[in-house]
Amino acid sequence: MAGDYTSQFRTLFNEVQRYVRLQKRYLALDTAEKLVVILSTMAIAVVCFVLGAILLFFLTFALALWIGRLVDNSALGFLSIAAALALILFIVYKQRTQWLVMPIARLIVGLFDRTETEQENDEPENEEEA
Repeated sequence: MAGDYTSQFRTLFNEVQRYVRLQKRYLALDTAEKLVVILSTMAIAVVCFVLGAILLFFLTFALALWIGRLVDNSALGFLSIAAALALILFIVYKQRTQWLVMPIARLIVGLFDRTETEQENDEPENEEEA
């Protein structure tokens, strides 16, 4: 009888060890997945930012030249574009929390919250399904 308990205890201990190893592997894979999503999002954002900055540079340069020709003073055309860009920069700075910080925070929270929601959905709702 005592040998039977020892055997059951060993089996239970081995199962717990296996469970812990599997949980560590799962945590590593889950962390890697989240890291890949964050890094790929950042890479796409950087590429879009660089291309957008180049596009904005050429468009504002062309607009400044066009305004300069309209008013017969190219310096005034560049000055008007600089003033417009300064106004846009001020607006973006004032709205940075709403336009930049909150979407990034929602993305990161969504990554971590999504896994918990998926795990809850994977569990059977009643004993008959198990």
